[in-house]
Amino acid sequence: MLTTILTAIAVLALLTLVHELGHFAVAKSTGVRVEEFGLGYPPRLLTLGRWGGTDYTLNAIPFGAFVRLADEGEPGALLADKRREVRAAFLLGGPACNLLLAVLLFAICFATGWPVPHDLAVGVNKVIPGSVAQAVGFEDGDLILATDDHEVSNSLELIMYARSVDGSVRSVTLRRRGRIFSLNLPAGGPWFTKIETRGVQIRDAAGWTQIVNYPWPEAIRRAIGQTAATAGYLFSLITRVLRGLVPVDVVRPVGPVGIAQLTGQAAREAASSGWWFPLLQITAALSAALAATNLLPIPGLDGGRLVFILLEAVRGRRFDPNRENLVHLAGLILMLMLILIVTYRDIAVPLPFGR
Repeated sequence: MLTTILTAIAVLALLTLVHELGHFAVAKSTGVRVEEFGLGYPPRLLTLGRWGGTDYTLNAIPFGAFVRLADEGEPGALLADKRREVRAAFLLGGPACNLLLAVLLFAICFATGWPVPHDLAVGVNKVIPGSVAQAVGFEDGDLILATDDHEVSNSLELIMYARSVDGSVRSVTLRRRGRIFSLNLPAGGPWFTKIETRGVQIRDAAGWTQIVNYPWPEAIRRAIGQTAATAGYLFSLITRVLRGLVPVDVVRPVGPVGIAQLTGQAAREAASSGWWFPLLQITAALSAALAATNLLPIPGLDGGRLVFILLEAVRGRRFDPNRENLVHLAGLILMLMLILIVTYRDIAVPLPFGR
């Protein structure tokens, strides 16, 4: 538990610090007055110094960082007084730095050893003792290659196929300890319509993996592609859900508790194996996801504020700052409510992990 908590704090603090550094760097380079750059969140413990008109502080809550801009001062030094391009650059600075962090961490992973999957399959994570799945013959660690001769390489493909036949999957093709065989499934209930059905819990897995070390130029190239794919997956998933191509209940958003579970599991795997890939990889993925999330056109987020700048460019004049702030406040309240709901689910139904 302590490992999970400390790892989650460290990872989330790093992601937040990098994000705020991006905003800070753009503000400083464009002449925006920054009153304070704080490490951690208030209450303030001490002031480390004051340089360039900015207080650098250390705060009591050891989580991330923040940038406090001036709300009054000489003309031209406030963010609100700057041109649209400068305000947009300020908003993009945070997500951009998160993307750069993701590229760096992914590049380290590719250079020091990236697991390349072969013979992709769906893994049987766990079989509940006394369940129908155990009676049928499933075992922990089985790899599901196909259902009714329909090949599957990940759990979403398996669930989508199972739902297309209302759960009436007749057989599965398994690989177990190098042997491939078919297993007939009894009727009477849905199979594989959820992550866990009839006593069998599935997860994405691979038949076997090969650890590949890439030269640095290739590692960086692959890291850029991996970062783009990770960030882009969030947008494509939302689009597919809205179009009804992916059921809502299959998507599993995670909040702070879910992130703690993921990073804690990665830290335990890294500590037991001496291989830092799991922790570096999940941190890189979270950094790319944080960048993508912040760019969503939701009021209160960087993307929502960018929408107002774009609308301002179209209409040729600025919105009333007070009304715009109310919109962003409403967005933040809704986001907080969503985080609370997701956090409750993360606590009530912890994320399943492979062995």
